[in-house]
Amino acid sequence: MACAVLACARVAAAGGPAAAPALSQLAALAFPGWADSAAGRVHTVPLPASLAVHGGYASWSPGANRVLVDPRLALRLDPTHLVLVAGLAPAREDGRPAAGQLAPMALAAYQFELRDGAWSLAQRQGIFALRGFSGAAALRAVALSNGRQGLAVEYGSCWDGYCGTWLALYELQDGMMRREPAVELALSGVNVDSAGDCQRRLQPLLKARVQDTPVHDGGGPADGHDCYAIDGSWSIETAHDEPGDLVLHYQGAMSRGEAHALAPSAIDQRQVLRYGGGKYRAVSGFDPVPPI
Repeated sequence: MACAVLACARVAAAGGPAAAPALSQLAALAFPGWADSAAGRVHTVPLPASLAVHGGYASWSPGANRVLVDPRLALRLDPTHLVLVAGLAPAREDGRPAAGQLAPMALAAYQFELRDGAWSLAQRQGIFALRGFSGAAALRAVALSNGRQGLAVEYGSCWDGYCGTWLALYELQDGMMRREPAVELALSGVNVDSAGDCQRRLQPLLKARVQDTPVHDGGGPADGHDCYAIDGSWSIETAHDEPGDLVLHYQGAMSRGEAHALAPSAIDQRQVLRYGGGKYRAVSGFDPVPPI
């Protein structure tokens, strides 16, 4: 299998930059025997003890873990180097995904180099972070500046009538993913299904919606809780050498508990975060999403 993959990954020495191999080819080089099948996706990967202690998730343990490997994207560093980012979900003994909301996806990176016209595995960084719920998260590559790349991870879930989504942004530095995110923040928050009066209190700013989960109403007075539905979007402004500003735009509605009899307030908030010392920090505005 490895020889076949190497043959598929070979490129012409002339005629411009070499084309990157398919994600499936890179996965088979990083995980010998990998195939896009139920059995072929199951492999064993070590989890650093520091990540297991920090996360505290029952679905992950220090040392060897049985996982489902999903090659997600390749980041091209230069004509002869690239990084494969894989999403690893905990797997049960029968090869099926481990159940449970508190089963995050592991993010893992593998470095490749073009040698003698063929791509080969140069280094295994392995797992650098745990993010997401139920073994799932959305990943996409982002350009931080002209010469710096990053990985955006968005994930979310719902419980007891509360729903939220979050963003974690990782920087690629010297071909390796930094373990600490440059930023991690709440993108959206909705608690319309947490109490029976929230749908009414947020009208007319909140369009009527079909509830797909039962309302979790604690039976307390209306002035004892806030009701809100806030969605956020983000972008990174164009920059040259240093990463550009991270700009967020939040929109939605909020009804404070102490003002429950009044009309809800419209949310239209812009927040700007600026990069420095490996981190994004707020320089204007704020995140209006309440903690969940």
